[in-house]
Amino acid sequence: MRGIVLQSESFEALALQMEVGGDEQELELPCTDGLKDGEWVLATFCVGEDTTAVAACVVDRGDGLRLAFTDRDWSRLWQFANSMEPPTIPPPSMPLPAFEIRAPEDASVLIVDDDSDLQNVVCAMLRAAGFQAAAVSSAEEAFDSLREFRPDLMVLDWNLPGMSGVDFCRRLRKEPRMNRLPVLFLTAHSSTSDIVEAFAAGADDFVSKPFRAPELAARVLGLIRRAHMPPPSVRGGGRPG
Repeated sequence: MRGIVLQSESFEALALQMEVGGDEQELELPCTDGLKDGEWVLATFCVGEDTTAVAACVVDRGDGLRLAFTDRDWSRLWQFANSMEPPTIPPPSMPLPAFEIRAPEDASVLIVDDDSDLQNVVCAMLRAAGFQAAAVSSAEEAFDSLREFRPDLMVLDWNLPGMSGVDFCRRLRKEPRMNRLPVLFLTAHSSTSDIVEAFAAGADDFVSKPFRAPELAARVLGLIRRAHMPPPSVRGGGRPG
């Protein structure tokens, strides 16, 4: 598995590309670089300094390689292409002051990590930003918690006792009631192949340990905001009204 970077001149240019490929949810792949049919990649789309990354599958339609996307990742990319607002997450050289990160009312986050010290740190940081935060230590405990309440977002570790975080995310995406729950991986696994595997399993974002508290809070807030946006209607090739 590998990562590829695709540069667009503008959000409008990317949106027009998506309109052309809307029915099939596919985009032309301008540079193949040894990619093969059926290979999963982490596709990073760049418009100026703004970026987003989604999982995609390389497909060969006989007239060149293309990138095919799942409904979730196509929807996420469409939202990025049609966003004319400043990026939710500032570049590293512009750290966001903590007081500017405020959670929506009653927004809740479930942390799944077997490190009790990290649980305490992340919970305290999120609560300071106005989020309701709870923590469990395993995938099994997380399933029990999800039967009782539905958080707005889950922060998930890779290495969990029993079922791994990646396997848990895959299983979560098969649950009708939870398959659209935003999942952010917070883990020391930060190689390109790890990131690709996490996104292919259904992750929405990825933060490496050690992390900066303002960055994590900003990413959590951005995911929750996107989750509450109305779903795009791109199947017919038209833009949302």
